[in-house]
Amino acid sequence: MTEQRQENLQQHDGFTNPQSYIQFLSYIFPSMVTMIFLSFYTTIDGFFASRFINKEALAAINIVLPITCIYFGLAVMLATGASAVISMKLGEGRDSEASSFFSFTLQVLVGVALLLTVGGIIFLKPILVALGSTEILLPYTIPYALVSIIFILPMMLKLFLEYFVRVDDAPGVALAMSATGLIGNVLLDALFIIVFDMGILGAALGTAIAITISAAIGVHYFLCRSKRLKLGKPKANWHLLGYCCYNGSSEMFTEFSTGIATFLFNLAVLQVYGEAGVSAYSLITYAYYFFIAFYFGVSVGAAPVISYNYGAGNPRKMREYFRYSMGTILGASVIIFLISHFGNDWLIHLFSKEAEVIAIAAPALRLFSYGFLFMGINTFAGSLFTAVCNGKISALISLLRSLVFVILGLYLLPRTPLGVKGIWLTVPFADFCTLMITLICFYHYRNIYYPPLLQPENKQNMQN
Repeated sequence: MTEQRQENLQQHDGFTNPQSYIQFLSYIFPSMVTMIFLSFYTTIDGFFASRFINKEALAAINIVLPITCIYFGLAVMLATGASAVISMKLGEGRDSEASSFFSFTLQVLVGVALLLTVGGIIFLKPILVALGSTEILLPYTIPYALVSIIFILPMMLKLFLEYFVRVDDAPGVALAMSATGLIGNVLLDALFIIVFDMGILGAALGTAIAITISAAIGVHYFLCRSKRLKLGKPKANWHLLGYCCYNGSSEMFTEFSTGIATFLFNLAVLQVYGEAGVSAYSLITYAYYFFIAFYFGVSVGAAPVISYNYGAGNPRKMREYFRYSMGTILGASVIIFLISHFGNDWLIHLFSKEAEVIAIAAPALRLFSYGFLFMGINTFAGSLFTAVCNGKISALISLLRSLVFVILGLYLLPRTPLGVKGIWLTVPFADFCTLMITLICFYHYRNIYYPPLLQPENKQNMQN
């Protein structure tokens, strides 16, 4: 091992030294809480809309969701793809290259955000109509979507910078960003909706302003407090950027597919239940986003460590984090299933007081809950393969679970004796089918993400 790499390993003790399972949980805990807080942003708007506006406002938020999935997806693609490469560069002791490419990727993100903002404003109404917004819902979807589009840049910055403060070994800063945004969102939604009676416009402004404050914390960190990643003069590397986009495409596909799946679900339930069905599906998605945040928290918390040690040639640490992560995911899957399956009535009543909506959503969540048994492993697998720069497999897993099998399930299951129940069993069907593919990929690529411990005489050769 070179002296530079040895020095960098010592600087990142948490990234390299063996840990107990309790230490592992302590390390990823900020990431888990961060992802849970992130899941609350849309949920908070839905809670206030359902409780203090009406079911049309709740349905409108879900109609707009595919739009947010587009810019969230692009931000996550750049963040996950580039963070894997940058983490490996840091593991190899190439800090200057890592910082330069980080600055370049951030510059690209700003450009993309501005283009999306202009395009979204110009084509706002046609997009909303295409997404299924009816004449009843347009007075609610237009203001909510317009504010979301105007604030695309800070929203993308928040997601992007939260990933990189973890890469810079500062998960507590990511937690502070999310906590500040979450608390601000709750307070501002209450102020704008309850006190000022601004309706759905207040929900949109509350979220946008809170996220902007959160993004500002991340910008301040990299301008003033960062450890190894520094904002500086960016050096364009379009070839490497293209590779990062490819490597992070699985996370983008997950977001895009979520948007497409939401659109398809909205159409399906709109035909069967009307606007109340869209509102009910909104409540199902809130439960989904909250619970899957645990899986994402483990995945994004472990990914920088896996990438760093993949670049540093440290198989023991990669094996340790795989075992701990899988054990945590499996345990959480069982607990989440039990809560969502047997506590479905309580969860739905927490968000809605509309009897018509509750009558649809409560039994639907009971059926939907089976998906939580399978989606955790699939979620972790997508992040794992991105972390070791196997974007092809990561994209395959994400595309299958989020789109291909969802479309197949929505087409086939309602045409079986299950009838309408097939709509709510589509996600469990999709994740179970994907799990079969995931297990095959785990077996085939096991020597990459769970490398054998090298003999002492060969280890020196690999690390050099």
